[in-house]
Amino acid sequence: MGRSRVIESVRLHDRRNDQDAALNIIHNIESPIIVLIHGSMDRQAAFARVARSLSQSHLVLTFDRRGYGKSVQQRGTFSVDEQVSDLKEILEQFAASQQVILVGHSFGGVVALSYAQRFPDVIAGLVIYESPMSWEPWWPKDSGGSAAVAVANDPELAAETFMRRFIGHLRWESLPESTKIQRRSEGEALVGELGDIRRVKPWTIELVRGPLMAGYGSLSKPHLQASAELFGNLPDCRSVKIEGAHHNAHSGSPDEFVELLVQPLIRRVVQGTWS
Repeated sequence: MGRSRVIESVRLHDRRNDQDAALNIIHNIESPIIVLIHGSMDRQAAFARVARSLSQSHLVLTFDRRGYGKSVQQRGTFSVDEQVSDLKEILEQFAASQQVILVGHSFGGVVALSYAQRFPDVIAGLVIYESPMSWEPWWPKDSGGSAAVAVANDPELAAETFMRRFIGHLRWESLPESTKIQRRSEGEALVGELGDIRRVKPWTIELVRGPLMAGYGSLSKPHLQASAELFGNLPDCRSVKIEGAHHNAHSGSPDEFVELLVQPLIRRVVQGTWS
């Protein structure tokens, strides 16, 4: 695969002061870089408050996955293989020889888990929030993703169908027409990636290695909660419920997302044990 334009969307967030950096050196603490990976029909901006919080003590990297946001012009089959290749290129340029923690929301979790299984020595830890497991027989056939895939022959309709399922009809209708047009234009990426994980199993749960923190919202759909709870039974992995949160906890409950999911994982990576 050639160089992707996704790398052009990378944004680095760093609000650390010189004193924080000096303390890390004095105490011989290697501060991991935190990479935030958004889900389907989303973009890096949804992680804005999470990035702002984490960047006070860590270098944080965000980017728009191919077909979305600033990477909407990056075409392809939108397979998991391509997503992993994009992430590999980004990490090689911006995080070479550093500890890396991947934080994946929804489909971003698919990318994070797939990358970690292919390059286990590169990743120090994972945070996964309600990552879809659409290839499993128990996954519901009436989910938002399934509804979009059902009309995959019309990507713009698929994108609108997906958005209506997740934000509701009234909110969709209230969006500016320019926003609707932009969202519909991301339909090709949506049906490409959702179709791919229904055809090819992107990662294997038996090969998942911690440290890993899996989160889910108390108000989320049962199958999304179940997918997160599966990880809690694995060695060196934890699952945590965020009370009052929906699927969009990274943007709707950012403080809780950081406090209950990301910070415990960072402590596990830095200290070597769960606290």
